[in-house]
Amino acid sequence: MKSTKKFAVLLIAMLLAMVPVLSACGGNQKSADDGQNPIMNFVGTYGHDRASIFIGAEGEDGASATVNWANSAAENSTWIMSGTFDTETLTLEYHDCVKTDYVYDESGEISSQEEVYTGGHGFITFTEGDPLSLTWQDDQEHIADGTVFEFVSTEPAGTGLANPWSDAETLDEAAEGAGLDGFTIEGGEISLGTVEVSQARYMDGIAEAIIDFPASQLTIRKGLASAAAEEGDISGDYNTYANTWTQNIKGLEVTCFGDKEDAAAKIIWKLDDTCFSINALALGGEEAFGLSADDISSLINGIQ
Repeated sequence: MKSTKKFAVLLIAMLLAMVPVLSACGGNQKSADDGQNPIMNFVGTYGHDRASIFIGAEGEDGASATVNWANSAAENSTWIMSGTFDTETLTLEYHDCVKTDYVYDESGEISSQEEVYTGGHGFITFTEGDPLSLTWQDDQEHIADGTVFEFVSTEPAGTGLANPWSDAETLDEAAEGAGLDGFTIEGGEISLGTVEVSQARYMDGIAEAIIDFPASQLTIRKGLASAAAEEGDISGDYNTYANTWTQNIKGLEVTCFGDKEDAAAKIIWKLDDTCFSINALALGGEEAFGLSADDISSLINGIQ
């Protein structure tokens, strides 16, 4: 993730230079009445798994947001937007979002970049509490619907946000780094294509594999139950899905989540004190994307 961090620092530093950094977790609350931009109460970095959102201030009542989302060690996407902050609803509405995809070479330099779209619309809504949090409604791709980003630091991502993940050369190395007794994913074919691990990484208690297909991506995790944020769930996916169902595979009760029946976007299961998860993501923004029962069975039969 070093190359992704390098770009995030350069990009967000320009935004940070325009405003004094104030703590979003306390201190005097600012309002338009005292001449201060009220978004200053929420300035800082908010994080969720591989994504971060930096909130900045513009003028008397404007706000800016920069999203940095790491797709892999060599690829990331950014969304840059700005708009007016509504103090009644604690919502930033924007109409000018620009999304750009970046690819990095082995030295960490940008090898290619593509402007995906401009003029994107959506909302960022803040929730007061400890910690502060926000949700991002992206009307173009709905990439973060239902995801809660929690306040991490007044510093921009890449300088104040510690990345808990480390890259690994192999799944064995990832398992060892996570403190697991092994992690294997047997190859094979599913409806999306050939199952081949393109990236491996780990953090304390969890090992992760990324599998890339032409228009979609799978994230497969194995971890200790003690590392689960919720009971038996190490997926890092806190989205709300319309449907939940179970599937029995090799005597295991597998729980599936998806917005469309029989199309699972998240799958979790547990074996003794070890938890597993699979997340399916459509890279083209397809709604209600998910894995079929046959794909789920094929994948789980090859995961140990």
